Amino acid sequence: MAARSALETASRYADSASAPAPFVWSGAQWTTPGGEWRDWPLIRRGMGEWLRGLANVFDAGKSTEERRKSLSDTMRDHRFAAMHSTDADDQAWHTEQADALTLELDALPAPANVPVTLSRDLRAVANEIESASDARSTQLLSLASQFDAFRAPLNDPASWVRNLGAAPYGTHVRTSAAWEAFASAEPVLARSLGTVTGKRALFAAMDKRFGARRKLSGYEGWRGVSLPE
Repeated sequence: MAARSALETASRYADSASAPAPFVWSGAQWTTPGGEWRDWPLIRRGMGEWLRGLANVFDAGKSTEERRKSLSDTMRDHRFAAMHSTDADDQAWHTEQADALTLELDALPAPANVPVTLSRDLRAVANEIESASDARSTQLLSLASQFDAFRAPLNDPASWVRNLGAAPYGTHVRTSAAWEAFASAEPVLARSLGTVTGKRALFAAMDKRFGARRKLSGYEGWRGVSLPE
């Protein structure tokens, strides 16, 4: 329960991290955000370091709370003094000080509303991902994969089809060639969809753009399609 809560918090504050998550769940495996595969030890170390870095951000946010309160209180004192001062120079000085404190206050990062225990649990999860057994690390990263912040965005095969060029009508393209080209261009998406589901979605998009598949000299395919080299 503590691990799930910590990972859920990490996903909610992922945008506050000092760096983007180094690995994302593609639906089939952990890859880089660009879809590249890495060795399991590198995935473990990268995710552990990222989670610990986010815990550091949380802790830093806690340490700035007192600073924010001090700046805010002093700024309000200067505003009050400027408002009630009868001396123009004194009023201008208090206003200048209040404005400077306001700029400094705005520059401080907003504190994350995270209990201290969650920051501690996040560090524990990071340590386990890095050093626990493969089974335990897999379990923890499986929990992480359930949250959107750790999942790679899946494109619709139709977006790939929309980018295909047109070719002379006499050009024939087999369904197998279309699938191979798609799988080469979108390997992560092709694997996550699976061959059966992926082909169904891809061929439906091809039919919509290039017309229904037809038998062309003994095989099924489309006319007038320019596949990428």
